[in-house]
Amino acid sequence: MPVLERLLLPHLPEEGRILDLGCGTGNLARALWERGYQVTAVDVSAGMVREARENAPEVEFVQQDMRTFKRREAFHAVVAMFATVNHLLTVEELRQVLENIRESLRGGGWLLFDFNTSDGLRERWNGMEAVVEEDMVVISQGKYDVERGIATTKITSFRLHGEVWVRMDTEIKMRGYEEDEVRAILEEVGFEEIALHRTTGKRGYGRVFAVCCKSGCA
Repeated sequence: MPVLERLLLPHLPEEGRILDLGCGTGNLARALWERGYQVTAVDVSAGMVREARENAPEVEFVQQDMRTFKRREAFHAVVAMFATVNHLLTVEELRQVLENIRESLRGGGWLLFDFNTSDGLRERWNGMEAVVEEDMVVISQGKYDVERGIATTKITSFRLHGEVWVRMDTEIKMRGYEEDEVRAILEEVGFEEIALHRTTGKRGYGRVFAVCCKSGCA
């Protein structure tokens, strides 16, 4: 929220309409609603959307792939946080999503998203983490493929159901994007007032916040 309060929210009208792409379990959507904004939130995962609706029942949640979602000139702003766009594995997919976002914004509307660069993924996506609770164990293994430019996270979880431990395995892939590459695509799509803010510190190494607007912004 400090990032949104500094880079985005001052540009928006009170009770403005915000689209949250890749909303997950709805924590950010709820925080925006609590500040008086009208929020529509989108995620491809049925489980995420189900939990989000319980977490923020006042928000409109839509289960849909962000590569296909658009509502013509419906929103004052669009946010896509927590490296949502890194899940788009090709430049063509990123361009399509940004075109859909631009079409969904009203004239003068704003876009804020963050992304990891290739060096950020290479630095922070190698290694293993584990979470151990009484009824759950989650092990995450990250690996960055330098040749392909793809970071892969393999997640193995064990959850206790009654007296039985149930195992689940999943795999998540992400692609790093470079600042010049993102700026060029934003310009091609037609965004203006483009600003890129690279974070500092080890935890945020290689993470960049991009803010820009559709034509007509003040």
